[in-house]
Amino acid sequence: MDYIDSKQDRIKLDKGLFFGKGLFETILVKEKAVFLEEHINRINNSCKILNIEKYVEYNDVLNFIEKNNIKNKALKITLTDKNIIYSTRDIQYKSEDYKRGFSICLSSVLRNSTSMLVYVKSTCYIENIVEKNKGRNLGFDEIIFLNEKGYIAEGATSNIFFIKNNKIFTPKVKCGILNGIVRQWVVDNFIVEEGEYKIEDLLMSDAIFVTNSIVGIMKVCEIEGKKFNSHDKIEEIINCYKTYIK
Repeated sequence: MDYIDSKQDRIKLDKGLFFGKGLFETILVKEKAVFLEEHINRINNSCKILNIEKYVEYNDVLNFIEKNNIKNKALKITLTDKNIIYSTRDIQYKSEDYKRGFSICLSSVLRNSTSMLVYVKSTCYIENIVEKNKGRNLGFDEIIFLNEKGYIAEGATSNIFFIKNNKIFTPKVKCGILNGIVRQWVVDNFIVEEGEYKIEDLLMSDAIFVTNSIVGIMKVCEIEGKKFNSHDKIEEIINCYKTYIK
C-alpha cells in the first residue's frame, strides 16, 4: 500500500529521483509508532548533510498514521527535495525467527568510512539490497560489511553487537556505520564498549546479536559457519527492549 503526501497530487521529479538525493526512515508501528521522535529527528538532521531544503513534521506523521489507522506495520517515510512519500508494508519477522536467530555471512564489498553517505539513511541503498539478496540466495538472513581498514562496520540492514566475558561490544560510528535508532537505545541503556574490531573478534565472542528498527533485537545463531547459542545478556536486553516499547 503506497501513499504520497496529501499536500501533493503527484510525485514530482527532482534530484531525489534522478540522482538518489533523498533520505528515508522505516518506523515500527505497533499500537503506536515506536521511536517516532528519534526517527524524525534523524531524517531532519540528515537533510542538512545532503542540503535538502525540506523536513518532516512530527504532527503530520502522527496524523497520517491515525487517519489511515496504521497498526502492526512498518511505515516508511521517503524524503526528497520536492516529495514526502509514505508507504507501509507488513512486518515479516515471526516468532520462529527470534527462536532460531539470524545466520550471517560476510560481504566482499567494503564500507567506505570516509563517505558521508554511510552516516545517513540515504535512498542510495541499492548496494545494501543487492548484497543482502546475495546472502539470502546463499541461505543467510543478513550480510555484514567490513570497512576499508578491515574493521567490522555494519549489516546490510542492521547494526551488530557481540558479547565477550559478559561485556557488550559494538563498532563505533566512525567505522562507517549508520547509527541505528535501536543501536543507540542499547548504547544508552547498557554499558557498551564502542571500538574497532576485526572479524576474529566476532568469531571468538560468546554471543552476537543485531538490531534494527523493525526486527528490534535479534540473536545470531551462525556467522561464517560458526554456531552460536543464545546468551543471558541478550535475553536481558531483549526483555528490557520489549518492556520499553510497550
